[in-house]
Amino acid sequence: MLRFIEHGENEVNQYAMRITLTIFLSFVLFAKTEAQTNNSPYSVIGIGDIEDSYFNRTSGMANTGIAYRNNHSLISNNPASFSGLENQFFMGEIGIRGKLINYSGNAINANNNSSTDITFKRFALGIKLTRHWGTSIGLVPFSSENYEFNAQQPILGTSGESTTAYSQGYGGVNRVYWTNAYEFFQHLSVGINTSYLFGSLQQKTILQNPNTPSTYISTNRNIFLSNIYFDYGIQYYGHVGKKWDISVGATFANRTNLNSENHITILNSDSVALKDETLSEGVFKLPRSYGVGFSLTKNKKYTFLADYKYQDWSALNYSGFNYSLQSSDRISVGFEISHKKNLYNTSVETNFLHAGLYYGNSYLNVFGQSIKDMGATLGIGINAKRSLLSYNIILQYGIKGTDSYNLIQERYVNLTFVISYRDLWYTRGVKMQ
Repeated sequence: MLRFIEHGENEVNQYAMRITLTIFLSFVLFAKTEAQTNNSPYSVIGIGDIEDSYFNRTSGMANTGIAYRNNHSLISNNPASFSGLENQFFMGEIGIRGKLINYSGNAINANNNSSTDITFKRFALGIKLTRHWGTSIGLVPFSSENYEFNAQQPILGTSGESTTAYSQGYGGVNRVYWTNAYEFFQHLSVGINTSYLFGSLQQKTILQNPNTPSTYISTNRNIFLSNIYFDYGIQYYGHVGKKWDISVGATFANRTNLNSENHITILNSDSVALKDETLSEGVFKLPRSYGVGFSLTKNKKYTFLADYKYQDWSALNYSGFNYSLQSSDRISVGFEISHKKNLYNTSVETNFLHAGLYYGNSYLNVFGQSIKDMGATLGIGINAKRSLLSYNIILQYGIKGTDSYNLIQERYVNLTFVISYRDLWYTRGVKMQ
């Protein structure tokens, strides 16, 4: 009896150490891995580029997965998916992305037309608390701002005069979430994702005096954003005959205000503060969003997925100089091949292959032109034979924007690494009901 108690205590200590190590390594990566030289010109508007990647298993399928369920992966595309996690297993995942962008357009300097970036993007943990209840916590980016450029800016009150303006901005909004999903009747799952959005945007603009270039005015703006954010999901799934599995899913998020604190400092060329004040006001809103998805699997091996997403940005009536926010949408399809083998009368996945296509209209309309984003993805995943880790590598190629109408086109290549850890969850010998 004493040996049994000691063995149980050792088991608890081992699991605690594994969990602690996973959290520690993930936050070390988050602290040390940061953006390098990557610029995104269109992130100058709003709260920056809205992140549309989930940095999980579906990334190789163009992030298609509103109806997707997988018992070995943390699928955050739809909060309802977490009820499909395997019983009595603990899972952790991290995601890292490297990005290369080439720019084209009349405003681009031929000697400075590319940028690179490598960033830690995701940290997530998930477990199955009961037979029907799955939960997950995580940290992911919600939006990012990173730009730097020189441009001519008109001087108000003059007859067509302009001055050189230098603009720089960086920062973004992060998302800490807690997701819960519950399964009903073995065919229906509902989920809720409770998130806390937080972050800051640091923006600087320097205007030169056209008559005296050494004289300028610098405006520094620090915007701190935060609020609670909810989104919801549902999935219905079942079998069609002996070979086919089918699933449909939907997601929804209501309109949300982002609370903000706006600190503005205006300096002249002698670093004398002309203005220094802090304003508390709601400067940005997130729109209602909807999504629907479909999944069809044959023989537990071949899976086809399709998603459609819509965000009602136009209802916010937000616009500025030569730009406005418009409703955005995105359609994507994905395909997966899962290779398995029988081990001790159990089917075990050894590796998987992914492919996907996507096309979307972003929430930006600049000079009357919708900023479109399209591309393709390929991915491969390997489940290690002698460890509890699995590895997923995703290659993505995309085109964003256009080089017509004095705009900028981005051609980008992303390389994403997703590392997953899976282990038994200590339950003191109690079987889940």
